[in-house]
Amino acid sequence: MTTLGATPPARFVVIGNPIAHSMSPAIHHDFAQQVGMPIQYMRLLAPLDGFEGTVRALQAAGVQGANVTVPFKLQAFELAQQLTDSASFAQAANTLHFKPDGLVMADNTDGGGLCRDLDRLLKPMNIGLSMCQVLMLGAGGAAAGCVAAFHAHGVQHLTVLNRTAAKARALAERAEALGLPAVGGSLDHLPSDFELPGAPLVVVNASSSSLHGEVPALHAHWWARAVLAYDMMYAPSATPFMQSASSNMAQGTAVADGLGMLVFQAQLAFESWTGRSPDALQTLSRVRASLQAKAR
Repeated sequence: MTTLGATPPARFVVIGNPIAHSMSPAIHHDFAQQVGMPIQYMRLLAPLDGFEGTVRALQAAGVQGANVTVPFKLQAFELAQQLTDSASFAQAANTLHFKPDGLVMADNTDGGGLCRDLDRLLKPMNIGLSMCQVLMLGAGGAAAGCVAAFHAHGVQHLTVLNRTAAKARALAERAEALGLPAVGGSLDHLPSDFELPGAPLVVVNASSSSLHGEVPALHAHWWARAVLAYDMMYAPSATPFMQSASSNMAQGTAVADGLGMLVFQAQLAFESWTGRSPDALQTLSRVRASLQAKAR
C-alpha cells in the first residue's frame, strides 16, 4: 500500500517466454535499494502470439519500462517508434522505455553492457577497450547486438569468425559501413590471413557453444595474441569456452563469463528509465554469490 501523499513506486517488468529463470528482478531491486528509489519490478510471461498486446496493456497501466528477453527482441524492435543506434544496428531490442506521450523507445543495451564489463576487466592491465581490437566468435543476433557499442567505445578493429563464413563477412561489412574497421571469415582462419593492427586482442565468444558444452575451434595463434577471453554465457563455474581459453592462453591472462554483461546491461536500462546510476559492481558481487549458492 502506498502512503497517502507519497510518490508511488516506479513500475517495470521483464517480458519473455519462458521467464521464470530471469535474474532481472533481483538486479533491478538491488539497484533501486542502492539509490533509495522505490520500484516494482516483475517477471511477465507473455503469450508467444501476444507480445504487442502485452506491451499496449503495460502502457495503459502506467508501467514506465520493460526489459525484453527471448523470443521477443525482434518484435520489441519492430513496434517501437524511436530507436537508439544500438537497437537500429542490431534490429533487435532488449529495453523499452514507455514515454508519457505514448511513444515507445527501443534500445539494445547488451553491447553497451558488454563494453562496460570489458573495460572493467581490462583496467587492471592499464588498458581500455578503445586501445584494443576484438575477435568475435559467432555472427548471430548476440554478435550483432554488440557492434554499434564496439564502435561507440572506440574499438580499433573487429574480426568476426563464424562456422558460416558468409555470415561473418556480412556482419563485418555492416560494421565497416558504420565506421568500424572489420573483417570476417570462418573459424579456421589464422590472424595472418588478415591485415590486423598490433593492438591488444580481446576474444569474445558470442556463439551459443557453451550452452551445448562445446568450444569454437580456434587456432592457437589467436590465443597467443589475446589479453582477455570473454564468454557471453555465464554459469556458477567456468564455461567450456573459459576452460579452453585458460588452457590455451598465457598463464595469468584474464578469462571471464558474461554475468557482468548481464548486470551492466541492466544498469544501462535502469539509468535510461530513472536517470540514476547505481554501483553495478556491488550488484554483480551479490548476484554472483547468489548464483553460486543456488548451484550448491
